Amino acid sequence: MIKQAGGMFSEYMDFFSKFNVLGLAIGLMIGSNLKDVAGTFIDDVLMPFVNPVIKTFTNEEGVEFTVPGSKIKINLERVLSSSIKFLALSIIIFAMIQFGVKLKKPVQWVSVRNWDKMNSHRAVIKKSKKTNSAKVF
Repeated sequence: MIKQAGGMFSEYMDFFSKFNVLGLAIGLMIGSNLKDVAGTFIDDVLMPFVNPVIKTFTNEEGVEFTVPGSKIKINLERVLSSSIKFLALSIIIFAMIQFGVKLKKPVQWVSVRNWDKMNSHRAVIKKSKKTNSAKVF
């Protein structure tokens, strides 16, 4: 029973490290908080300036649109606010991805164990190219 639990824990830790679950969790937390910050900023700072502009075009006290022939009402303030939030978040995420792509990746050193054989093989290829007697694939 203990061996089985230890094996399951080992498999869980392999899964955890292989699929970078911790990095995914941190990314989700940052994204969730970014959504809250952008939503609050747009609702409290930007929309008080946008709502009067909408009201001047609609000439109504409440900015709602009723679908003709039905009882469906669409709140234009919420639709516009959601659209602005989506646009702002997509621009922020695009900028973060572009910044992340430009970060330098760590250098990985590769050791070539058969360097001498590679150099001698190159010399043979160069000679054969001069004589056009051998094809190199």
